[in-house]
Amino acid sequence: MTVLERVLAAGASYHDLLVQFALFFALAGAVYVLGRLVVVPPLVRVVRARNSDNPTLVDAVELYARVAFAAVALVLATAGAGFGRAFQGSALVVAAATLALGVAGQDVIGNLVSGVFLVADPDFSVGDYIQWADNEGTVERIDFRVTRVRTAAGETVTVPNSQLTTNALTAPYAGDTYRVSETFGVPYDADVGMVLRIAREAALEDDRICDDPAPSVHVDGFGSSALTVVARYWIAEPAETPIPDVRSAYLRRTSERFAEHDLTINPPSQTALSGRLAVEEGRDGDGERAP
Repeated sequence: MTVLERVLAAGASYHDLLVQFALFFALAGAVYVLGRLVVVPPLVRVVRARNSDNPTLVDAVELYARVAFAAVALVLATAGAGFGRAFQGSALVVAAATLALGVAGQDVIGNLVSGVFLVADPDFSVGDYIQWADNEGTVERIDFRVTRVRTAAGETVTVPNSQLTTNALTAPYAGDTYRVSETFGVPYDADVGMVLRIAREAALEDDRICDDPAPSVHVDGFGSSALTVVARYWIAEPAETPIPDVRSAYLRRTSERFAEHDLTINPPSQTALSGRLAVEEGRDGDGERAP
């Protein structure tokens, strides 16, 4: 028997299996392409129209829809090609495999479910600045398993989704205004009224600081060597305003105004010492006077 005859004979013996595989790939490709090109685009347009201010939800719907159609395509192709009969009578094997996958992938499944909750949360979106535990940064992307956060140092941190759903999250810049508190000390003999007025006027000179609510400055307590003064002001549109720049500018203006009036910020602690100092002559072991 020639090599060609052997190949033809082998092909004939596997004819039915080859047909099944061809049918499987054809059905899977057709279902996925149909969903990807016909169903997903209109669905994304509808979600975008109804949630124009939530790009996170739009991106997630598109991604999840693609994955869902891929899963549906595999299931339908498996059933349509007749491969489903291969799993009949093997319920014990399927149950064991399901248990093994469930135990091994419980963290992955937990992160996946947490990702869905994060996407559905209207108060959590890409571009938000968040604080959790001892970390903080700007949300860049929400994936199936992790959320990518860029820190103030420019580093990208991949945070498991479950950490963000089980820990308290703070969005300091989510509102229309953001309150800043500055604390400093002034000498006890300073004109307190003038100190409060200068600190308040320094805040009003910056257009990025709100007039309503108005800045407030008050004496907060007595320090060891100075009065403790707290200045509070609110910054408009904190998500778009560089907070560190506003704080730096305010502190610089306040320091310059105080210097013009000979006021010292955070004066050093001063302690009065009294007593006498005495010098005794040293002597060696023989009782002689040491040089």
